[in-house]
Amino acid sequence: MDQQIEKAFQSEWKVIVFTKVMEDPLVKMAAEILKEAAKPDRDNMRLEKMYYRFTAAFIPVAAAHSSAGKFAWPDYLLNKILSDENIFSLQAENIKYEDLAAPLKQMVQRDLAYLQALGSFSGQMLRGILAAEAADNTATEDLPDWEGLRQESAWPNRRPANEKKQQLLACFQGLADWSDGLEQLCRYYYDNGAGIFGEYHSFRWVHKPKGGALTGVKNADPIKLIQLYEYEREQNKIIQNTEQFLLGVPSNNVLLYGDRGTGKSSTVKALVNRYASRGLRLIELQKQDIADYPYVISYLAGRAQKFIIFIDDLSFSENEGQYREMKALLEGGVEVKPDNVLVYATSNRRHLVHEKHTDRDYTAVIKGEDDVRRMDTLQEKLSLADRFGIAVTFIAPDQKKFLAIVAKLAQERGLDIELEELHNSAIKWEMSFNERSGRTAKQFIDFLAGQLALKENKLP
Repeated sequence: MDQQIEKAFQSEWKVIVFTKVMEDPLVKMAAEILKEAAKPDRDNMRLEKMYYRFTAAFIPVAAAHSSAGKFAWPDYLLNKILSDENIFSLQAENIKYEDLAAPLKQMVQRDLAYLQALGSFSGQMLRGILAAEAADNTATEDLPDWEGLRQESAWPNRRPANEKKQQLLACFQGLADWSDGLEQLCRYYYDNGAGIFGEYHSFRWVHKPKGGALTGVKNADPIKLIQLYEYEREQNKIIQNTEQFLLGVPSNNVLLYGDRGTGKSSTVKALVNRYASRGLRLIELQKQDIADYPYVISYLAGRAQKFIIFIDDLSFSENEGQYREMKALLEGGVEVKPDNVLVYATSNRRHLVHEKHTDRDYTAVIKGEDDVRRMDTLQEKLSLADRFGIAVTFIAPDQKKFLAIVAKLAQERGLDIELEELHNSAIKWEMSFNERSGRTAKQFIDFLAGQLALKENKLP
């Protein structure tokens, strides 16, 4: 036991590659506890206080790093290893295990051995240390035991686990020596990605005074392409372009424009749900943050994944200068867009920039307008949309298609209602909202599902 503690204590300064793991607040707290435990003249009262503080900090975050129904400290540590971006994980993301440099592999194996020793830290270990010197064991028996807590009752809404990650965690849990799992770890990085891109599939760019940062979306929209009924033709054009992108052959930026509520944004979100396992990632960039584009691509250039920068509801007023920055983003800027990046944008406007009738009125000068090069102004406004290689139109459905969408959504939900009654209710709902769209159909089905549930349970 003492040798194990000593090795765990040494991990504080002997870890070379996974140094950022050692900077995690919980990992630092565990290392400090083991450092105190390794002292010949340790202060047992101080050791107990440190352990209580660690337990209070660990329990709230442990649910996201658990397996087998228990809060497990080794799982938390392994999760930190899997999400770490370092010279090894970034190389393993792009290079197969067999081609990685031998010295780097050896350093990682040493790190894994020290981190495993740190992962052996537990309440049971600490109780054993304190009980060996205590005349009365009752104090040590009162130490909290987080390993006995069950995740299912305490955290019913925990984010679904990444299946590949859980498989790797199970593999490491079965290893007597974590260094023996080096090849599996490399293959995980190669197949799934390193750091934040291995953890999440969808991201938001968060603007900050100096640059910004990518934030993973924990509860991304799970929408699937097959759930976007009656828009298969529009989807096919986008799917074909996306598959070309994933294969590394020439592909285009895409503009999805048309009527509101027709599934433009949902189509883009559904793409990452279909192709995440093939390395596709989605990054949502707000229109007002387009100037941050150079910072965004600094995160993406050289990574193994393919990235769609998603700009939703894109349009510009006449006086907004951002559309010139958008033109540079798409094509024509000093900095070339990396090969692993495309831009997909949605808009209700075909030409993106607000136009006036006077833009096309050649007699405007006589009427007092003072734009000398009126056609140049018009061409500049139209040129932004032209820089999307593919433009796909989403048109609001007619009544026949609207009712088909409603029927398929009702079937998907398993609603028990006659088709004629369903259609009649849907038409009344659509007339109330004065529009037909996939969004309206979904809102109607949500309402109907609630009404049927109330009726079935005979609630007031």
